[in-house]
Amino acid sequence: MKNFFTILLGIACLTVLILGHSNWNKKMAVASNQPSISIPSKQANEEVTTASSKENILVYTSNWPSAAVETFKKAIKEKKTYKILFVGSPAIGSDTAGSYPKVKEKLLETFGTKNIKVGLKTFNTTSTKFISMNNQEEIAAEKADLIVLEPFILLNNGEVLPDNTLMDLTKMMNDIKVKNPDTTFILQPSYPLYQAKIYPSQVAILKKFAEDNKIAYLDHWSSWPDPNTDAFKEYLQPDMSAPSEKGYEVWSNYLIKYFTNQ
Repeated sequence: MKNFFTILLGIACLTVLILGHSNWNKKMAVASNQPSISIPSKQANEEVTTASSKENILVYTSNWPSAAVETFKKAIKEKKTYKILFVGSPAIGSDTAGSYPKVKEKLLETFGTKNIKVGLKTFNTTSTKFISMNNQEEIAAEKADLIVLEPFILLNNGEVLPDNTLMDLTKMMNDIKVKNPDTTFILQPSYPLYQAKIYPSQVAILKKFAEDNKIAYLDHWSSWPDPNTDAFKEYLQPDMSAPSEKGYEVWSNYLIKYFTNQ
């Protein structure tokens, strides 16, 4: 009888072990089919966030010349500040007035002060005098990645022939390129005038020059009212020496939409 119970106990223990082992195998099989979950490291999170931020910023550069976009990408990758410089006659504005302050503010707001720097250089002169005074060297010293240039076309009106304006413009850009080969140029005219006769044709020549040489051209005149109508007078100062507040609003809004892809 004692031997019988010993054998019976052994069989019971063996059964428990077999059932337990089978149950364990089933649990392990279920667990192996579950998707693995990894906790990303802090560095991985930062890399994803940085990559996402770069892609978001680049969306705003869709209107820029391709060369400017590439140098901007490079600057972001190397964590350098990309410099945009507005150059031209006083008509484009100052640090406190005109179209420039609004455009600068929006650019910094859109791209961030760590990513871009925006500057301004104005000269109250014709393109020929600008070249004769070698002012292009001053511009080159700024080492700007992107130069938005108004080539003194309104100040040249009645003073410098269109062909000479283009010669001055070409020398200006070439001299700057010698010092800064990666600089990209965007051209823009000054503001339109009320019922002007010759000036519009000079601006048309500048636009054609930009098209022929594959230089980006900011055709902000397309956003102004018809300059041959009396309603246009509201967009200029009474003596036509500069745009009025309404005129600068049109000009700055065009530039903002271009540079921030709105």
